[in-house]
Amino acid sequence: MEFARKVSDLAALVKFRLSATVVLSSVLAYLVALEAGGVSWWAVGVLTAGGFLTTAAANILNEILEKDYDRQMERTRRRPLAEGRMSSSEALLMAGFASLGGISFLALFNPWTAILGMISLMSYAFVYTPLKRVGPVAVVVGAVPGALPALIGCAAAEGAITGLGVTLFTIQFFWQLPHFYAIGFLGSADYRKAGFRLVPEIDGKVDVRTLGRDAIIATLVLIPLSLLPYALGVTSAWATVLVALLGVVFFYYALNFYRRPERSTALRMMFFSFAYLPLVFTVYWAGKLYVS
Repeated sequence: MEFARKVSDLAALVKFRLSATVVLSSVLAYLVALEAGGVSWWAVGVLTAGGFLTTAAANILNEILEKDYDRQMERTRRRPLAEGRMSSSEALLMAGFASLGGISFLALFNPWTAILGMISLMSYAFVYTPLKRVGPVAVVVGAVPGALPALIGCAAAEGAITGLGVTLFTIQFFWQLPHFYAIGFLGSADYRKAGFRLVPEIDGKVDVRTLGRDAIIATLVLIPLSLLPYALGVTSAWATVLVALLGVVFFYYALNFYRRPERSTALRMMFFSFAYLPLVFTVYWAGKLYVS
C-alpha cells in the first residue's frame, strides 16, 4: 500500500498524463520530419526518455513554486507537495536529476534539441508559472514552451530548425489556445481562489465574449496552417485535406462555444482539442508514407 502511494505521488508530481501527452507530440513530430528509409525505434526511445524527463522536471518545478496556491484549489489540493506528503527539497532533487537526465538524452541527437529542451523547461517553470498570477497573457506565453516539443521532435530528425519544424511548432502553439480557453473557462472559479488570472474577466466574471472570439481566431488560423506541410512536400494531398477538415470541426466547436458559452460547449471544445493534435500529426505521418 505504501509503495503504491509513493508511485501515485510520483505520478502526480510529474503530472504523468500531461508529460506523456507532451512526449507524444514530440515523437509524432519526429516521425513526420524523419527522412524515408525506416524508423530507428532506439532513437524514438531516447527522444521519449529525454522529452519525458525534461517535461517532468518542468512540472516538478512548477509544483514547488505553486504548492501554497495548490492548497487553495479543489483540483490540486491533494497533490503531494500541497498536502505535505513530500518535501520541497525532495522534489527539487528529483527535478535536478530529471532535468540533467532529460537534457542529456536530448543532447544525444544534436545541440538544437538540448538547447530547445532547456528553453522549454526554463520558460515554463520561471516565466509562465509566475505570469499566471499577472494576467491572461500567461496563456500565450505558456503556449511557447508548450509548443516546443514539436520543434524538438523535428530538430531531432532533421538536425536543424527547419520550415517544417517551425510549421509544426506554430500548429501546436495555436492549438493550445482554444484547448486552454476551454479548460480556463471550466476551472475559472477554482483558479480565482488561488489568485490565478488566466482568463479575461469583467467585474469578476469570465469575459466569455473575448474568450470565445479568441478561440475562433485560433482555430481559424489552424486551417491555412494545415496546408503548409503539403506545400513543403512533406505529406500527401489526402492527408492535408483530412487535417484541414479536422480544423473546420475544431472551428465549429469554437463557434458553438462563442455562441453559447456554457459548460457543455466548453467541454465539447476541450474534448475535441485532446484528440486534434495527435490526430493531425498522425495523419501527416501517414500521408508522408504515401506522398502522392
